[in-house]
Amino acid sequence: MDCQPFSVETPSAGTICGLRWGSADGIPVLAAHGWLDNAASFLPIAPYLTGLNLVAIDLPGHGFSQHRPDGAHYHLMDYPPAVLEVADALGWEELVLLGHSLGGAISTTVAVAAPTRIRAMVLIENLGPASQAADGAPGRLRDSITAYAKLRDKAPVVYPDLEPLIMARARLGKMDHKAAQALVSRNITKVEGGYRWCSDPRLRLPSPVFLTESQVLAYLGAIEAPTRVLLANDGLLAKSETLTPRLASLQTASVQWLSGKHHLHMDDPGPVATAILDFLLRLD
Repeated sequence: MDCQPFSVETPSAGTICGLRWGSADGIPVLAAHGWLDNAASFLPIAPYLTGLNLVAIDLPGHGFSQHRPDGAHYHLMDYPPAVLEVADALGWEELVLLGHSLGGAISTTVAVAAPTRIRAMVLIENLGPASQAADGAPGRLRDSITAYAKLRDKAPVVYPDLEPLIMARARLGKMDHKAAQALVSRNITKVEGGYRWCSDPRLRLPSPVFLTESQVLAYLGAIEAPTRVLLANDGLLAKSETLTPRLASLQTASVQWLSGKHHLHMDDPGPVATAILDFLLRLD
């Protein structure tokens, strides 16, 4: 499928950019990537996803999408309005959500916020938002405010060469070199003396608040859309203590384990695409 650049204006997040594949008569699927990734996360798998009208966005502050204004933050609950506004701009009254990692967490909150619009959901290496025990909240707030204050005095770093960035991204994400190169290529801008990251540096700062695990379970329990959860045998959730109770709360979900690591949809996209299509093409 041909890949086309994409951008729309949204009320809450400004310009949202991305990539799209397929035709207008395909199943409308809005794809959201992981933390510090971008729409290129879906470049390897898109050619396999035939029959879909696939739109992958750069989340606010990521890739080529607009940064939030000065003084604004990137909290989990700030993302759902932007996702729904993109769907509005596309004219999609009903859609499928496809989310990897952070994009999966965002997808679960969108499914809760707009249950009548979400036809189905596919989560790759995610099963809801991160959580924290209630007694950790005061320290998290202090750490977040301190980190935001320090960032104001920090100048952007310029890198003379791209290859160290690609290697660092591959190492951090435990992904192959080609996948890391795709992500980095959509997250850098050429400046005097080399390159700097496009993504908003505020994305790296700690959030001032996390949901508690009981709140996450309540969110998952409220999801009505049929959901397929695709997990990697060597991924981040393989040994998670929260996996079993979260699956029990998300009663609409079916789970499939696949070989690979956290970015399995980039490193070995064929089996992941097969699992997605098998699920979506069986929908009523």
